[in-house]
Amino acid sequence: MKSRTNISLTVSLFTILLLMTACGRTKQAVVEQTPSYQASPQATPVKIASAPAPKLPEVEEAVKRVFKDAAVVHPDHKSSVLTGDFNGDLSQDLAVIIKPVPEKLTEINEEPRWLLRDPLATRAQKTQLRVEKDEALLAVIHGYGTNDWRDPEATQTFLLKNVVGSDFRVQNGKEFVTANAGRKLPRPQGDLIGETLKGNQGYLYYAAAKYSWYDPKTFTGAPEAPGAFHGRSAMRR
Repeated sequence: MKSRTNISLTVSLFTILLLMTACGRTKQAVVEQTPSYQASPQATPVKIASAPAPKLPEVEEAVKRVFKDAAVVHPDHKSSVLTGDFNGDLSQDLAVIIKPVPEKLTEINEEPRWLLRDPLATRAQKTQLRVEKDEALLAVIHGYGTNDWRDPEATQTFLLKNVVGSDFRVQNGKEFVTANAGRKLPRPQGDLIGETLKGNQGYLYYAAAKYSWYDPKTFTGAPEAPGAFHGRSAMRR
């Protein structure tokens, strides 16, 4: 009689243990199961490290934003468009060759929204700079905000005379130093614009708040003269 009772008790305990184990597994499976859909938290917009190559309509829009109807992308240099961080502020800038509209010469010479400069001029040359009819000019539109040179508020611009040549290319600082090893070098603040100008290979570079010309054959290592500060707030319109 006792043995039958013990057997029944053992079977009951075994059954209870099986049920408890099954329940535990079922609960564990429910807890560990991954939902079929899980909403992601709202992400903060991140600036794209490598921006797409500029398209002609975008370049024309940037030129119109800055110069209104006083200048257009030069019809003979539409493919000579460069982008890079030319002034070293971690924003992408645009370099494009433009042509003044003849009827707007007075406006382009008197408008204060850009700085008209000649990187080839010496300190002794005190003549006031003027844009001439049909002159090819290099406009460097500095980037601003999240969208760099494409940004609607990007209007800070240098307008450079006498530096439109051929074989335009962008070189970063490391490439520039490697290509001119053993020579005296300036200290550019950002990327450089390499080109062939009047038969000579050289570079446009930004330092001391202005653009200068570097000729590897004639550069003496003279210190950069401080230029007028070209602040963003002063140039946005």
